[in-house]
Amino acid sequence: MKVLFLIFLFLFLAKADEMSRIEAIVEDITELRSEYKECQEELKSKTAPSVTKYKKLYQNEKQKNTILKAELEYNDDLDKSNKNLSKRIKELEKEITKLKRKQNNFPKLMMKDEAEGKDELIRFKARSYKLKYDSIIYNGINGKMITKWLENTSFTSGVKTKTWIKITGYFVNKKWTAAKKDMWIKIKQVEIK
Repeated sequence: MKVLFLIFLFLFLAKADEMSRIEAIVEDITELRSEYKECQEELKSKTAPSVTKYKKLYQNEKQKNTILKAELEYNDDLDKSNKNLSKRIKELEKEITKLKRKQNNFPKLMMKDEAEGKDELIRFKARSYKLKYDSIIYNGINGKMITKWLENTSFTSGVKTKTWIKITGYFVNKKWTAAKKDMWIKIKQVEIK
């Protein structure tokens, strides 16, 4: 939008400069016409200056008229260009609005683990589990690895999803300790103790 604003500003300033030039030319033409009328009156009164002076004045006025016509045509072209650009900008803005409104009807594709990780949490009566084999412990469902536990390590849980189980506590020297941070493990790596 900034670019469009700068384009309009440039065109506006260019048009303003052209208008001041045209006004100056119109003033010159008006002045020449008044001089021309004075010369005509002098001719009628027989005290006219030389004819060449009038011819030069006439040629100057004719040249200025030609220049003025060319500048007016140029300004008309600028106006047409401005109108065309404005129309194109409106069309593009409509297209942008349509694209923003358009919704993707296709569901977001996910890896199997991601889709399974979005399951609802299931709460149940806490029980003891043990690892079937050495396993990685994560800080959340599909989270980052925080540690690795050895086979047959025991823990307790009362929260799970279809594919993950939360470690709510674990045993150290046969003494139960509550988990102080979120710890999750894939459910296929554990079995009920």
